[in-house]
Amino acid sequence: MPQLPPHYIAGHKQPDTDSVVAAEVLAWLYRANAEDSAEAIPVRLGPLNQQTSWLFEQAGRTPPILRESCLYTAEEIARPVPCIDRDTPLREALETMQRSFSDFVVVIDEAKHPIGIVSDRTPRTNYLLQCNIEDLIGTLLDFEHIISGLPLSQLNDTKQPKVHRLEVPLHKHSITGKWDQDSAIVIGDRDLLLNDIENNPPAAVILTGISDMRAQEITERLPCPVYLYRGSVISMMTRLPGCFPASEAMIEDFAAIDSHMREDEISRCIKKASGGLLVLDSNDCVIGSISAIDLLKLKRPKLSLVDHSERGQAIHGLGDAEIVEIIDHHRLGDVETIQPLSIDVRPLGSTASILYERIQEAGHDMPAEIAILLLGALLSDTLLLTSPTCTQSDKQRAQHLARIAGVELHSFGIEVLRQNDELADATADSLVSRDCKPFTFEGVHFLAAQIETVDMSTLTVARATELSQAFTRQVQQSGAAFGALMITDVLQSQSRIIIVSEDPHWQHIHLPEDLRQSEQPWLLDHFVSRKKQLIPLLLTNIRHAQ
Repeated sequence: MPQLPPHYIAGHKQPDTDSVVAAEVLAWLYRANAEDSAEAIPVRLGPLNQQTSWLFEQAGRTPPILRESCLYTAEEIARPVPCIDRDTPLREALETMQRSFSDFVVVIDEAKHPIGIVSDRTPRTNYLLQCNIEDLIGTLLDFEHIISGLPLSQLNDTKQPKVHRLEVPLHKHSITGKWDQDSAIVIGDRDLLLNDIENNPPAAVILTGISDMRAQEITERLPCPVYLYRGSVISMMTRLPGCFPASEAMIEDFAAIDSHMREDEISRCIKKASGGLLVLDSNDCVIGSISAIDLLKLKRPKLSLVDHSERGQAIHGLGDAEIVEIIDHHRLGDVETIQPLSIDVRPLGSTASILYERIQEAGHDMPAEIAILLLGALLSDTLLLTSPTCTQSDKQRAQHLARIAGVELHSFGIEVLRQNDELADATADSLVSRDCKPFTFEGVHFLAAQIETVDMSTLTVARATELSQAFTRQVQQSGAAFGALMITDVLQSQSRIIIVSEDPHWQHIHLPEDLRQSEQPWLLDHFVSRKKQLIPLLLTNIRHAQ
């Protein structure tokens, strides 16, 4: 279980390069500032696209880990739980449980898979600890369990006997010499008993409360197996119930969950479980346990949002985290918080531009690898500084970053854009979902996706139909009113817009009248920005349609 809450830095779903880079660089900045350094964890909410993977390779850095929820997983919550085998003495099992401050111990098989649990709170364990031991010797309790559980030291080399009864002659009148060959006789230093044992050897003799030298003298006289218990006879009898093997006290009805199960799912499972939950790894081996009190003790994770402020684009579990910061270059969305937070939203070409300024403001020297990441993200989001979102200061930042990174700005930017062009090869479903964001305006939910290419000629009629069909399926699955797909030629600064909806009303609202009549493609020149051109156009149309 974590001692300190983690601090996740997360971009949006279907992450693009700016989103992933922003998470990575902000975490680097936290470490450089020596703030929250141990717990600042950059994450991404989906698979890396080709461009982002390439950029991190150029920078020589490992991309943020994939994590789609900021809620804890079972593996992160689980407390260590002791494991024993089925032959472990019950006394040892319970002592192990107490030392570990656990509610139970887990009995595992040869493959280390759980087969049951043992606890001092179960009726089965209490029965064994209070039962008449003599009634169960030879059934639930073998003599070998007594040997290992007390423990007993064997003093001669005779083979282990079969014992079904213990006799403890405590008084002179109880010394009859009429035991059978299935009995083990418990004696101390008594010569009178030795004579009877020599004449009628039992299955075994257990010596108690005598020295090793005296025990050896007695052993030499007896024609049967002899064992030594180093405590008193009363001590031995008290410890006998703890000799039962753990398998006899084991409860096989236990609840187990996968180590990757999330906190919200665990809460539902633990309500149905009578005790704690075992947490198992991918090989079904035990890694720990979780109780209801463990969930109550969890500290809420901290969360920094980068490159977005829309709940629909945010990490799962947003409402259960402490949002401490938003850094973005889009319009302010609908994320709500309980506590005040830091908001850094600037009308710049990329979130990378804001982080460039944050690094400058902090006075840190920027490593070349960080400059490569920021430059690639800036050029990607501004389409090589041609997008209307790009400011004059963005262009100055790009020049400075290129010098630190040691690259030629234009050729590096062309390669960044080429790495994002999968229009001809990727599946239609992956293309329309890769950079697709949900939006809500005046009660209307819609999707807006963008695909970038450096060669619009690859968008054939058949390919456009395939993309439109895939996007239609995605809009239907999301329950959105409509979807706008923007296919952008980043070198020609031209975009084709495809509107899909089950309701023809939205086609009428958004498509120009002449295109509705001719069914020609909707092409817009000098139209490359979803944020600054497409979304404002869609919002205006929605408002006029109300």
